[in-house]
Amino acid sequence: MRRAARRRMTIWIAIAHVIASAGGGVAAVALSGGSGAAQAFSLTLAAAAAKPPPLVDGVRRVNVGSAHSPLLSRALSGGPTKAAGALPASAAARGIDVASNQHPHGAIINWGQVARAGYKFAFIKASEGNYYTNPYYASDVAQAQAVGLYVTGFHFAVPNADSGASQADYAVKHARYTSDGRAMPLALDIEYNPYGATCYGFTAARMVKWIAAFTAEARRLTGQPTIIYTTADWWRSCTGDSRAFGSDNLWVAAYGPTSPPMPSGWRKWTFWQYTSRGQVPGIAAQVDVSYFARAAVQLLDPGNQRSLPGTKIRLQVRSLSAAARQPTVFTAAGLPRGLSINARGLITGTVPASAAGEHAVTVTALTPSGITGSVSFTWTVPGPSTLSP
Repeated sequence: MRRAARRRMTIWIAIAHVIASAGGGVAAVALSGGSGAAQAFSLTLAAAAAKPPPLVDGVRRVNVGSAHSPLLSRALSGGPTKAAGALPASAAARGIDVASNQHPHGAIINWGQVARAGYKFAFIKASEGNYYTNPYYASDVAQAQAVGLYVTGFHFAVPNADSGASQADYAVKHARYTSDGRAMPLALDIEYNPYGATCYGFTAARMVKWIAAFTAEARRLTGQPTIIYTTADWWRSCTGDSRAFGSDNLWVAAYGPTSPPMPSGWRKWTFWQYTSRGQVPGIAAQVDVSYFARAAVQLLDPGNQRSLPGTKIRLQVRSLSAAARQPTVFTAAGLPRGLSINARGLITGTVPASAAGEHAVTVTALTPSGITGSVSFTWTVPGPSTLSP
């Protein structure tokens, strides 16, 4: 099957899944590729998005369609509208984040145009609190991945709605997170409360405990550390400048011409959101735009592997750094006997019977400036006693 045909099939399968899960009766039309499928799909999602915001604990959750809080969006509105152009020296690539509001009146994002404009990654709002899921999420993820973007979902935290662990469960479930070699780690958006007190009525100690519970549960479920989205101001006000999360990747939000102020606990940012009013080809509404740091290596987890003896292996370990054309050299430890990795992250070879067992594999990438990143997964080679008769 040609690449274009595979891409169309991926998109149509996602469309059918979303329509069917929404209770619509047009999934078969979508899969058949009928002339009305795209229109039916758009109308179905637009209807879902047009539902009144949920009422939770007596508060109408009017911000669910937005990517971030109104306060933060206003703070970032001083950023440039023209999001393209030369990257600053500290950045290696540019990407976007979107929510339901980037689909005004049911408009579909043309992800092909986004990719052709040079954007390499996308964060897509999957959920909020314990009461909202983005109706456009699954289709946006599928279409963005189909045109080559690296994608993940993000969860807008509402700590006073439920516990950190419970919201992590909700986020992972509705983000449908899988380690497939193209998904970045799940992101937690923890910031200004759109519905009341800035810190959700929490003390700093209680907020740190909530974030720790979310990140621990998300890591247990996905096997990956969480990307934390926040600002230096909110972090200072609501966590008391906690330094407990420096091992997680930071996605910092701040408008500024040179570099963002950093929350305590991090010496460097991995992603920097620098505007909330970018004008991006293929998107009908203004959109948040972020940089990926040149001083970062973001490897994408290929997921646990299982290979029978005799299987010929060809597995590419991808990185956002390589997608941004940063020179990156890969090495691996713990591969099953018979397999090796080349400098570009391609694992090849034939699995021998003598490699039976479970292998803890760690792949490491190194940039010329000495920056490293790694990802770990399990590679299982069944032995005679574990093979099905």
